[in-house]
Amino acid sequence: MKLLQITTLSIVAVLCAGCIPSGAPVSSPPEVADADFNVVWDAANEVLREYRFFIDRADRREGVITTFPMIGRHWFEFWRKDAATQRDVAEGTLQTLYRRVTINIRRQEDNKKYLVDVRVFTSRSDRLSPQVTSTSEAYDLFINPGMPRIASLTGLGGPKGSRSVSLGRDENLEQVLQREIYSLMAKKQTIYPK
Repeated sequence: MKLLQITTLSIVAVLCAGCIPSGAPVSSPPEVADADFNVVWDAANEVLREYRFFIDRADRREGVITTFPMIGRHWFEFWRKDAATQRDVAEGTLQTLYRRVTINIRRQEDNKKYLVDVRVFTSRSDRLSPQVTSTSEAYDLFINPGMPRIASLTGLGGPKGSRSVSLGRDENLEQVLQREIYSLMAKKQTIYPK
């Protein structure tokens, strides 16, 4: 009986040993995320959502958040806040403007605080707006929609793949977004202290 128990235990031990992969890396315990970083990250995401930007890339390891290009505000869209000045509102009303945001969150080496770098890139559409300037063009809109002279004008808008022209950075909106993020960070840190 004793021999049977020893044999059974040794078979079970051999079978169990075969299930453990040899040379497998030992997984290290996950690092606890820095509480200050989480506050900054959450504040940046919340401000972007408040301004109606859609997140394209959110890379926590690199501390980078980018958004999809968003069409700028028109004068009658009083509920939107993505135009920082009246000039931006007027410009967005007259032509199609796109704004996209890139936020970089970096830790300062000397005092372990986080800096938020906000960049807002503005561009405009380079597509032609077809205009009806004669009776024959008006007939073309109803008789042959989508194919008339408008199709022959598409080559005038620049290279085939180009759909927007860069207008540079919107520093006014950058300052507004950065101020909102820092304000929300301060609010969250006082509500949820360490």
